[in-house]
Amino acid sequence: MFNPVTPEVTEVKSRFAAKRWIVVTMIVAGGLVAAACGSSTPSASGKNKSHKSAAGTTSTTSSSTTSTTAAGATTTTAGSTTATTAKSTTATTAKSTTATTAKSTTATTAAASGSNALGGSNDFNTPAAKLTGAGSTFDQPLFERQFYDYNKDNAKVSVTYASVGSGAGETDILGNTVNFGASDVPEPSATTGSGGAILQIPVVLGGIAMAYNEPCLGNHVHLTGTQIAQIYSGKITDWNAISSSCPSGSSIEPVYRADSSGTSNAFTHYLTSVDAGDWPSSLDGKQPAFPHGEGGNGNAGVAGDVQNGQGTIGYVELAYALQSSLDYAAVQNSAGAFVLPSLASVTADAAAFPNVTADNYLIVNGSGAGAYPISTYSWIIVYQKQANTSNGIALGKMLNWMVNAGQADASAIGYAPLPSNIVALADSTINQMQNSSGAALF
Repeated sequence: MFNPVTPEVTEVKSRFAAKRWIVVTMIVAGGLVAAACGSSTPSASGKNKSHKSAAGTTSTTSSSTTSTTAAGATTTTAGSTTATTAKSTTATTAKSTTATTAKSTTATTAAASGSNALGGSNDFNTPAAKLTGAGSTFDQPLFERQFYDYNKDNAKVSVTYASVGSGAGETDILGNTVNFGASDVPEPSATTGSGGAILQIPVVLGGIAMAYNEPCLGNHVHLTGTQIAQIYSGKITDWNAISSSCPSGSSIEPVYRADSSGTSNAFTHYLTSVDAGDWPSSLDGKQPAFPHGEGGNGNAGVAGDVQNGQGTIGYVELAYALQSSLDYAAVQNSAGAFVLPSLASVTADAAAFPNVTADNYLIVNGSGAGAYPISTYSWIIVYQKQANTSNGIALGKMLNWMVNAGQADASAIGYAPLPSNIVALADSTINQMQNSSGAALF
């Protein structure tokens, strides 16, 4: 069903920048950007600036906007505009429209009130919708790819996603300012927002790589959980203590997430589970007070600081390490084996946790010789009752595609496809979506 490509082989050479907004604006007339159609990775540009600082300080990273538009449109990145072709036109050409086609239905067409069964890529029952989302940076490379690919078959649906971190995404959806939030940390089951009861759908599975920039270590240094905990607590400050191939005085600069982060939550929970002495539960969470190192915003910010620093190490979703061409560690698992993050090793870790729910979501340090120990699911949060029926139908159909056919995009860039039990959980949750009167949407 899938054609996995191991991350060790798929070393993407593009430089990866911090992205606050990933805007997927679909324009039908004129065709889609040819380069994007052939791309095997999310678009990336620009460089983050690393700022060496005192322990506990935060380095800021530049934000950028990426737009996927019709051929000839402009792409704005970090404040600069570059024409994509010599014959470029603006995204408002006479023959182009956003989010709808000349023949598309409006949000109140009869098609929207017809058969609403899930499944299929373009069954003409999906109403036009402009969806907005915000949250996890862990998900951003996959979301960028999925939203683009989904629109190729469903040109009436556009998605604007703000890659601002899990904590901010939770705030936005609970405040009902977006159609969906994305977080690696599900809300407690009884949580409600200003729009009522919520549903939480697992959509992404990935490994958290320990990426570093220290040539004396080689490509895949071996690290134990205790060593990682002691690096981040400040007990180990010299790479020579990790590897004799590094001269004494090779300073270690750990980089952590400064913002509220589901990636931090999984990472710090792993540290507590393997070494509570060096990393107590008081330092376990989405935004703990890291005792040592420098902070970066988002996975892209951490990757940028590691890439542009010296002697640096940081925790990022594997796709970011690959796209930034960063070295990353083989981490010792519960069976004592040193394992690299990959499709197979993250899948093996997830297999040790077959009963995942929104209230039982952590999957770190799973059993099995082949399991990579720092892995996590990520979740999309929506309201059970959708105030706008057409948006609700479009959102539910897109989510169904993301957790089924759209998982092919995951394996292409270093994420692991969702296990079948998690797909079943996701589909059953999507089917609980309702209209404003409480009638089932699907």
